[in-house]
Amino acid sequence: MRIVFVAVPALVLAGVAAAQDAARPDPRDPRSKVPPVEYRSAFDGYRPFAEPELRDWRRANEEVGAARGHGGRNSEPQPAKPEGPGHHKGHK
Repeated sequence: MRIVFVAVPALVLAGVAAAQDAARPDPRDPRSKVPPVEYRSAFDGYRPFAEPELRDWRRANEEVGAARGHGGRNSEPQPAKPEGPGHHKGHK
């Protein structure tokens, strides 16, 4: 059983080492080819702030009331929680 704890990680590490790209250029070689640097602004795709369209508050309240809740929560009645001395049985 102990050999499994040694052999499996060794095989995994050997597989990872074999999967490495052997054609990678040496980063210390100043003559090695590197991909061209590409400039991308941090503001590419920036959209300026726009005021959201205001809605009629009465209609919004009616929609919430029709959904029977607010913020994705239904206002269903919750079952009553048991109370009394037997409520915490098993807790010490």
